[in-house]
Amino acid sequence: MLSFRDYAGSAYKMWEAISQNTDVDIELFTGPHANKLGHPIRTLVTDLNRAEVQERIDSSDVLHFKGDWPPNDGYLGLKVSHKPIIITTSGGFFRKKGPCGGLGRYSVAHYGNVTQGTSFEPDLLYPEFSDIWTPHPIDSYDKVIEWKKPEVPILMHMPTTQSKKDTNFIVAVFNELKKNIEVDIRLTGKTTFARAVEMRRESTIFFDQFKVGFYGNSAIEAMQYGIPTAAWISPEARGQAKGSLKGCPIITEPKDINAWVNRIIEILSSDMTELSIKTKQWCDDIHSYQAVAKQWKEIYHGVSRKETSLPISPRHV
Repeated sequence: MLSFRDYAGSAYKMWEAISQNTDVDIELFTGPHANKLGHPIRTLVTDLNRAEVQERIDSSDVLHFKGDWPPNDGYLGLKVSHKPIIITTSGGFFRKKGPCGGLGRYSVAHYGNVTQGTSFEPDLLYPEFSDIWTPHPIDSYDKVIEWKKPEVPILMHMPTTQSKKDTNFIVAVFNELKKNIEVDIRLTGKTTFARAVEMRRESTIFFDQFKVGFYGNSAIEAMQYGIPTAAWISPEARGQAKGSLKGCPIITEPKDINAWVNRIIEILSSDMTELSIKTKQWCDDIHSYQAVAKQWKEIYHGVSRKETSLPISPRHV
């Protein structure tokens, strides 16, 4: 597995999930980056170990690239062609330009040598690319529900980049809520990964992201403890998930402030215990290391049967 930049540790968690729960011999190499928030990292590719990494690539049955960067020769200074290749897209470089904040830097045409594409978010499952949703992984099984409903509910939002989360919309919802009910609003900026996970556990409802049209790592870091979580799930994500989101307990509404205010008031007026239980169960069933590893083992075995990378048909580009 290779990742040009494993910013939030998703590739690391995939490697850990698969190595702990399958017989797949998997290794992860990533490019260097600042890692200011302290996410876990595996092995960085440097001039000192590049030859060793190349040997591992040459002996591997499948190359798996995490991130939007096209897996061409020269990736991290390595030769990567003539192998079955998987790419798991996950962000703004691949997301098409539009109101969801995509940069559209890379199109499907840039991944012409890919054997199998997958995405962390269903909104990236463009019909010309892939229909395989491979959820973000998190080691949730050993976590217990810690959610409690306090007398004054705590609504939390922790954006690392406000524009990418549409924090302005969330704050507008918070402001309207405060006019109607008593709430404790906690809006926190950048902090370490470990500290952020601890703080989310105090939420009555955790508000993730309202820009890209699906929930991300921050959401499942709260959900693993049974914390009810809110995010905007776009119609595109729902449609392209093809039924995979049935039963998803994420609190979502169209991007209308009044709709969100009414929904949150309704939820806070209820017991919320069942919502907490369903949130934890969804995280375990869909995002746990065990669930993610099982899916990836099946994908790897399927792809490894193909001798070389297969170009995407021009009619799909």
